[in-house]
Amino acid sequence: MHATIRCLVDMQDFLLHDGLFDAVLFDLDNTLVDFISAKKKACTSVIEKLGSGDPDALFSYFLRKRYGFEDYGNIFDYLSDIGVRGSATYLESCTIYENEKLLNIHPYLGIKEMLSGLRSKGMRLGVVTDADSEHAEKRLKKADLFQYFDIIMTPDISGSRKPDSDSFLMALDSIRADPVHTIHVGDSIRRDIEPANRLGICTIHAAYGDWHPDETKESSVRTLRVERSEDLLRLMLGDCRNL
Repeated sequence: MHATIRCLVDMQDFLLHDGLFDAVLFDLDNTLVDFISAKKKACTSVIEKLGSGDPDALFSYFLRKRYGFEDYGNIFDYLSDIGVRGSATYLESCTIYENEKLLNIHPYLGIKEMLSGLRSKGMRLGVVTDADSEHAEKRLKKADLFQYFDIIMTPDISGSRKPDSDSFLMALDSIRADPVHTIHVGDSIRRDIEPANRLGICTIHAAYGDWHPDETKESSVRTLRVERSEDLLRLMLGDCRNL
């Protein structure tokens, strides 16, 4: 049996049985929903409409940290750099990008079943995300997950972005949860796992959505690690029979 799976089997009783934990916080993008795939498909749709360009190159503009990861300024810069001018083309590209991104938002395998199961156990559930409130709500509704959560904590509410602790602390306060009785699940070691650990929250690294592998290599943080979203379902609900 793989070491990670063996760890999950060993830890299943520790997590949700005997009343040790009563709340779970989740990151949104690349933890609950496959955001990177949706973003790349949106870039492809923009390029197809333009009739020229490279979708991978357009996607890379969002990684530059010149603007935010959601900022349309990245599209503007790309169009300018490939010689495409005109506000009408820019606005149309932004509309296509946003519509296609949302259209391609889907939950990972087993996520909806897991949330439903946690709710049936009386767990308090929250989302801690760096997406703004409007985007977070739209994505959760598109993925049919919105109804499972008691709180959605975003930067426009907390006033800060991860890895700052403010969003975590405000989420805990909103659902009246004690850090030592809370689990946080996230794909980023730096932005999810490390800050949650510092607050005394038990963490699960959603490695299936982690697109920053260098962060994992560089970190010595202690955390459970889940390689497949369906393993997260089995871990959280205490059913490892088919692992």
